[in-house]
Amino acid sequence: MALRPQDPSGGFRHGNVVAFINQKMARQVKGPEFYLENISCSWAEVEDKLRAILEDSMMTSEAKEACAWGSLALGVRFGKQGQLHACGMQWLQDFTKLHKSASQALASNMKELTVQHEMELKEAAYRLQLTLAKLAEVQKEKEPLRWKLLQAVSLHHLGAVSLPHLEPSRLPSLRPFHPQNMF
Repeated sequence: MALRPQDPSGGFRHGNVVAFINQKMARQVKGPEFYLENISCSWAEVEDKLRAILEDSMMTSEAKEACAWGSLALGVRFGKQGQLHACGMQWLQDFTKLHKSASQALASNMKELTVQHEMELKEAAYRLQLTLAKLAEVQKEKEPLRWKLLQAVSLHHLGAVSLPHLEPSRLPSLRPFHPQNMF
C-alpha cells in the first residue's frame, strides 16, 4: 500500500478515497513503485517521468494507468504541501505585520517617554537652580545675623549685655558655611 490513510501530508481526508487509489496503483507493480520513488521529487520531475512512461511503447497500458494514479496521488500530496506552505507564508506575513505594528508602538512609546524624561530633567534642574538661589539668599542674610550674634555674645562675655535666655550650648556653631556641609 503506497498511500497511508493516516498520513496528513498525503492530501486525502477520506480512507475510502485512499483505498481506491491504492487499489488502482496496485494493479501493476510499477504504480506503487512510481509513487514511492517520486515522493521526494518536485512536481516537474514527476510529470517528466510520467510523460516518459506514457510515451514508452514498451510499457503496458496497466503500468501506464498505475503510474498515472500514482502521479495523481503525488499531485494531491504536493498540492496539500503547497497549501500548507501558503498557510505558513500567510501566517509569517501576518506575524511580520504584527511585529512591525508592535515595533512602531514601542518606538512611539519610547519617544513619549524620552520627551517626558527630558521635561522632568529640565524641571528638576529648574527646581535645583531655584533652591540654590534661595540658599545663596539665605547665606547673604546669615552673615549679618551671624555678625550681630557674635557681637552680642562678645558683649555678654564682657558683661555689657544680659542674655539670660541664651545659653552658650544652644547657640549655633560659628564655623563658616559651605554648601557641601548641608547634606
